[in-house]
Amino acid sequence: MVEATGKLPITSQPPIGVVIELFTKLAQEGKKVIMLTVDSVLSGTYQTACVAARQVMDDIKGADIRVIDSKTAACPISGIALEVLKHTAAGMDIDEAEKMAREMVARTETFFSVNTLDYLQKGGRIGAVGALIGSIFGIRPIVHLDKEGRLEVADKCRTRKKVMKRMVEMAAEKAPIEAIFVAHAGALADAEDLKQQLQGLFPNVPTMLTGIGTVLAAHLGPGAIGVFVRRKA
Repeated sequence: MVEATGKLPITSQPPIGVVIELFTKLAQEGKKVIMLTVDSVLSGTYQTACVAARQVMDDIKGADIRVIDSKTAACPISGIALEVLKHTAAGMDIDEAEKMAREMVARTETFFSVNTLDYLQKGGRIGAVGALIGSIFGIRPIVHLDKEGRLEVADKCRTRKKVMKRMVEMAAEKAPIEAIFVAHAGALADAEDLKQQLQGLFPNVPTMLTGIGTVLAAHLGPGAIGVFVRRKA
């Protein structure tokens, strides 16, 4: 669609009314809530959820809603959620669960790269001149999310092969590692290759491979690939 129209699909965070409705339903059922959102630098969902949580807790006595900025995107959020669910099912209370989730967020490292700079340019993440120069010289940046979830260029490579090699190196530099995640947008073969390389380095570390969600993929473009590692405490 982008190739045909030259325009990105329109994406939007959930309307606050929908979030309030969800929180209200859960609170009325007597459930305590921990919500993990996509990186607040990439999306306004975190801010919306915080406003909705405050409103519902003001309106419903005993409502307990904790909103956590994951400062990452894609499958590592699922990885954190699954760990929290496992421990709460075993009896962990919400205070301990929130602390655990925040600690895992702080130990998660995010690296991703794109196959073309066109989508970042159309989405306003880089300027037209930067995209043109990058395309001419075949530059493929590797982006890292810092401790505040902000995008920073960690390295620049000329070929896809070098990108993948460098991403594995940067992920390995974060050892010791307790979990590995690989996500892609229409680049399954490359994702499988990255997964195999990382499993070769860390054979006993659980590894999850998934596709990148449509919203993120719309801004990164086809061929985007991400490597996420969670460091041991």
